[in-house]
Amino acid sequence: MESTYCRLFEALKSIKTGLSPETIMVDFEKATMNSISKHFPDTKIRGCFFHFTQSVWRHVQQTGLQQQYIEDSEFALQIRMMTALSFVPVDDVEQAFNDLMDTNYYTTHEELLTPLTNYFEDTWIGRVDRRNRRKPALFPISLWNCHAYLKENIPRTNNSVEGWHNSFSSTLNVIHPNIWKCIEAFKNEETLNKIQIEQCLLGNSTVVKKKYKDFAARLKTVCDSYRNILIEDYLRGIAHNFQLNV
Repeated sequence: MESTYCRLFEALKSIKTGLSPETIMVDFEKATMNSISKHFPDTKIRGCFFHFTQSVWRHVQQTGLQQQYIEDSEFALQIRMMTALSFVPVDDVEQAFNDLMDTNYYTTHEELLTPLTNYFEDTWIGRVDRRNRRKPALFPISLWNCHAYLKENIPRTNNSVEGWHNSFSSTLNVIHPNIWKCIEAFKNEETLNKIQIEQCLLGNSTVVKKKYKDFAARLKTVCDSYRNILIEDYLRGIAHNFQLNV
């Protein structure tokens, strides 16, 4: 897999001399990140919030807690409060995680939640060793943190890219298209892109669905209150605005 990404990036660099993206958003595949670091050492790698939540959701399923998540709304909210740590400033995440683990809900339901909290700490936070030093997590906090991007109105997910991929796949209408069908599909896509570019040059803005605007506005409102409310209330406020099992 990593060699495939390397060939892709080499091809892109041969087409565009001096190519050096400022940021690249990924879905937490190590092969992807290793390839990016190798070919674009100055590029900032960012994790996609949607794929972050889906990783947590898969572990909810793997630990047999899926049904409880579906049937117990408070349990579901508390799990989402862990993923809401993504909207805490990077330097505050470790303490916020500790504070969340010390809340009444997590201490009361410790036995039930331990498999999930252990996974979250090992994968996303970093476990504290016997010398009270935190080991590196599988994925560093800076990779999956969205706080700064939300404040600056920068996209937190690559869903738009995946949406394009699904749309493009549907136009092919086959799983393994031949080269001629691919070429024809790319030509049609190029024509569509040229039309969209012309529309932008004419000043026609891209339409964003109202529900996405409202979602972003609600998150921004809660985010702006970070310094003024308790961390538990802040995480609860963020967690009310998204789901894992979607």
